[in-house]
Amino acid sequence: MKSQNYSWAITPDKNKHEFVIGIDFGHGETSAAYCPIGWDLAPGELEAATDIDFGANRKVLPTAINIQPDGQAFLGEAAFSPERLKKATVEVLFKKKPEDINGEKERLMIRYMHEVYSLIREKNTALFGNDNHLVYIATPSGWDQKDKDLYGQMAAKAGLPIAGITFESRAAFVKAQRDVSSGLPQYIAQGAIVFDMGSSTLDFTYLRAGNPPIDYGYDCGASHIEKLMYADVRSKNEDIVAFEKQYPLLIAKLLYETRCAKEGVYFDPEIRYKRTLNFEDIVDDEEFEDSKIKFVFQPGELNQMLEDKGYIKEIRQAMIDFRRNHIGGSPIQAAFLTGGASRMDFIQMLIEDCWGLPKDLVYRDQDPSLTISRGVAELARSDMRSGRIGDTNQLLKDIVSESDIYAPFVESLSNKLSDEIIGTVGACVTDFRDNDTDVSINDLQAYIEENISEDLNQVGDWAMECYKEAFENQTKEIREKLDEIVSNYSQQGVRMNNSNLSISSLPNIDMSIIAEQMRQLSSNFTDSGFFDGLVTGIAGAAVGGAIAMLLGGPLAWLIGGGAILANWLFGEEKTEEQKRQEALAKDLDKEQRQKVFDEFNNNWEDICQKIYKSVDQSIRSNYSLEKTIRTQSKATIESYVKECIEQTRIMVE
Repeated sequence: MKSQNYSWAITPDKNKHEFVIGIDFGHGETSAAYCPIGWDLAPGELEAATDIDFGANRKVLPTAINIQPDGQAFLGEAAFSPERLKKATVEVLFKKKPEDINGEKERLMIRYMHEVYSLIREKNTALFGNDNHLVYIATPSGWDQKDKDLYGQMAAKAGLPIAGITFESRAAFVKAQRDVSSGLPQYIAQGAIVFDMGSSTLDFTYLRAGNPPIDYGYDCGASHIEKLMYADVRSKNEDIVAFEKQYPLLIAKLLYETRCAKEGVYFDPEIRYKRTLNFEDIVDDEEFEDSKIKFVFQPGELNQMLEDKGYIKEIRQAMIDFRRNHIGGSPIQAAFLTGGASRMDFIQMLIEDCWGLPKDLVYRDQDPSLTISRGVAELARSDMRSGRIGDTNQLLKDIVSESDIYAPFVESLSNKLSDEIIGTVGACVTDFRDNDTDVSINDLQAYIEENISEDLNQVGDWAMECYKEAFENQTKEIREKLDEIVSNYSQQGVRMNNSNLSISSLPNIDMSIIAEQMRQLSSNFTDSGFFDGLVTGIAGAAVGGAIAMLLGGPLAWLIGGGAILANWLFGEEKTEEQKRQEALAKDLDKEQRQKVFDEFNNNWEDICQKIYKSVDQSIRSNYSLEKTIRTQSKATIESYVKECIEQTRIMVE
């Protein structure tokens, strides 16, 4: 997944931008939070997101706007003032997937964005200057990149210093995994769901180690409950129908009261709830002085109505569909609830029924209405501190250029192979000396060749071990650099399982703690195909050269040189070649074999050096092997880095 470069997105400037504001423009309510970016601070030193006060200690603003004839706009509860409603209608529930930036709903949303941002600035003048902050916003999970791009354009047109967009459920996850009290992090590896119940949509995000998050949304948000409640009370009260006809601009006020009633019921579903609005409190009209809208619910009564009306069934079907058709029946070990509507008690019943999760594995933020805005702010900060991971190609180039796997690999393999050959030769010569039967030097030669051939069967495994060791040692700085990037997004304590890492190809790697993952690499190299031909190459060159040096070098010197064995065993009348061939084939007794052993022993240091030199030179002269090692190690590191970056970026996009 590639990071998106939007034309409207402002590039963060370390020398200029001090804060980031995360705004959740919800269908039913709006909240915002901010974070100091802390460019030069370690991740562990960063402050948690701070909720923004909209005035009068209000952290949540009903998504409502009233635009008066003079152009003045009023937000939230202020939009429902009876005096203001007499002049203009209040607009609610107007957030939708954008289609046309000049469309009616889109223009209204742009105005609302502008007014919310202006209110934030107004209430925090000492904090947010003209150029010291940026803004991130979020969208429902069902919106695609085209929708997000248009939404970003709308934010820019509204005057927001917009720098990025993420999904609401992703923001909720970021907030959840940073909250150790949520209990969610430990279950991410096995599979967890973020359950985001908003006003317009129900969004799910599934998270499991080794896989990108899966997002999907359903058009069955909590505003449907308000509509059902209002329709039910309206059907039983003719005064409401008459009031609508007389005062159509005030219908929004009645719907707002319905929403407040819904929230009141679920604030404490164990008690009887009652809410009444007298029409005379909003209009001076004798016709309606005794009229009212009244909500009365006994514990469980609203849930029963929603069951009867089919709404709970709709939620149940969405949960079943997501599990069956979007995550393929993957395991669900925990759920995290967010969104103000997640307070509704029937949600727990559905989670137990549809996903089989007990209550202690379902977590909810203490204030779910603020979860998303806090998550947006913290995720935005992470995105900015990591350079937005935007220039992936340059980052890859810089990291890969710092690595050299080939040189330490060759050194390690040469040492390993030489040690094994030296050990084998030494053991063979010792056995030759101690043999109970008279044996020839030809027998010794065959014995050495046979045993070295057995060693060669393990060269592939040794090469793999050497490669893994070189890979791990030489990528330490790379891992530290990646860990620094990922630590901006992932809190300590969040762990994801390792994926199988092969040498010739790299499958998906999670955004887990990089250092830990790499420490476990040794158990993950499963593709021995990388070393195809290595045994043959070394046998034909390195080891073959070593044997030739031993049997045509030290032994030839012992025999062909005549200094010891030749004149000792044969007369001077024979040629040197005849002496050599007969000496090689002659069975030697114990005393004679001891003398051969002594010559080996006296020249052992030189023999070892020559073996190492021969092996090392043979490996280094294998240019095909060098090309393969360099190509594959670069590809492995590049794939690993890219996967880590992209997996991290997925959390943003």
